Parts: sequence; C-alpha cells; structure tokens
Amino acid sequence: MAEKEIPEALSSLFEAVLAYQDTQEGLGRLRSVAQSVFGDRWREQIGGILSDCPESQQAKVKSNIDRALTYEKAGSVWAEVSRMLDPRRQLDAAQVKARLPEMQRWLSIFGKAGQDLVARLQAKLAQTESAPATGGSVVASNYGLTVEQLWNFDHFMRLKTYYDQTISRTSARCVHLGGLELSQYPYFGYILDLLDEILTFGMEILTPPYAKIVQERYKGGEPALKKILREFKAEFESNAPPEMLAEEDDMDDVKNRLGSLADKNEDEGDIGPAPDGFESPDSQQEQSAQSAGQSQQPAGQEQGGQ
Repeated sequence: MAEKEIPEALSSLFEAVLAYQDTQEGLGRLRSVAQSVFGDRWREQIGGILSDCPESQQAKVKSNIDRALTYEKAGSVWAEVSRMLDPRRQLDAAQVKARLPEMQRWLSIFGKAGQDLVARLQAKLAQTESAPATGGSVVASNYGLTVEQLWNFDHFMRLKTYYDQTISRTSARCVHLGGLELSQYPYFGYILDLLDEILTFGMEILTPPYAKIVQERYKGGEPALKKILREFKAEFESNAPPEMLAEEDDMDDVKNRLGSLADKNEDEGDIGPAPDGFESPDSQQEQSAQSAGQSQQPAGQEQGGQ
C-alpha cells in the first residue's frame, strides 16, 4: 500500500516542522509558515496536520510540534520574568510567589540560564518583601506617570534598539544569502511582529500622559517620535499580510495621532525575548550589536541614546 502523500499546500509547513530546532529562528520560521496556513489560531490547529502526514513521519512531526509549542510558552515566560526584573518595575510579591513554581517549571528547560533567571527573580522578590522598592515610583512620579506607564515608555525604547540591531544583523545575512531582499528573508515575519509591537507601544506613548517624558527623554521630542512612527507604519503596511493590518477605525486613530507625512527637511530623532538563544537578557543586545552588518536597512535604522 502506497504511503500517504503530503498535500502541496502544506508542504512548506511540513518542511518547517521537520526541520524545527529549539532556537528563536527555528520557532520563528515554523510560526511564520503556520500563521500563513492557519492564521492566529495556528497553535490550536497545527496538530491537525498529522491527519495528512505519512505514517513514517508522524512520530517526528508530533514530537517537533510539541517541542515548538513548549519552547514558545517557555520563551514567553522568559520574556515575562525579564520584564519583572526591570529595576524600575515593582513586583506584586503575593502574585509572583503564587506563580513561582509554574515559572520555575517552564524555565527549567533552559538549564542553567533558566535557573539563573529564577534566582534573580527570587532575589528581587526577597528584596521587595523586606523593603519594598520605591525607585521606579520616584522616577515615574517625576513625570506624572504610573510605574506601569514608565515601563511602557522604557519598553518602547528597548524595542526600538533591538529592532535596529535585528535589521542590521538580518541585512548582513541577506547579503551572505546571495543578495536577498529583506522581505524575502525566511524569518521576515518575526521582523513584522517586532514592528507591530513597536507601533503599539509607540502609539501609546503619544498620548498626553507621556508628553513630559517624551520631551525630556526622547531625542527630538514628540516631532521626532511621530516621524519615526510614520516611517515604521509605512514600512509595516507595505509588507504586512492583510490579517496583520489594523481595522479602519484603528487606522483613523493612528492618522489623528500621527498627522500628515513628515516634512523631508524635518530633523529626525535618534533613540537608544525575546532572548536570542535564551541567554542572559543583558548579553543579548551585546551579541546583536557585535553581529550587526553594514547594509541597506528599512526606516528608522539610526541608533541613538535616550
């Protein structure tokens, strides 16, 4: 009896699943292809491809799907704990203690790196319980912000830096791969995800509560921030699939906040894991910066300080 053949429409997905490795790039490729087939519900639906899988490959396909979903969940826990460790962010001690066993379980798949992250969280938790931190509150109150709003601003700044470094690194890889266009890079979907998150937080900090901190801590103030967000928005809209684009009502709000296109003579402002390989968060930006290549980049590549 002839073995079942993989449907042509699913061939790329099966290829991504069979080639999957527990790395950011391996997960990024599988997620990008799965989203193109199933959309946002890919996590719930990807298991259904087993019905179209040749019997000889079913065990590996199922194992790799399980590994990818586990790795993604563990990665989200890593990112959440990393945010908790932000020195400006206060912990809800009771909530963290209740969730600590679960976080330890997920982070254990990263071995010593995961153990170290948990140890840092436990140290901050102990410090919070003995003498609640006030530093973040003081900084936030100086700008009339809550601690959460201060974190939103700082998160945008970190995302912008990480995006710049990712584009430099990816552009260099495209050159080595024979001069690929950036949009043809296999993991371009991850770059679009970054742009989407940058736009989400960028639009948030354009609201009135952030006016003072943007003026003082973003080079060029609100005009420079609006200009870079316009460029990111144009880059995103020219490359994103329809399902990633905002609804029309949301787009009206974006237009109201960003206004018309920036004048070509307007001065542009510069500003200063997801963990790559799930190493220490502090080492990721150093590695990305060391790998950065000199190549053509999308809008907003300039790096700067706060």
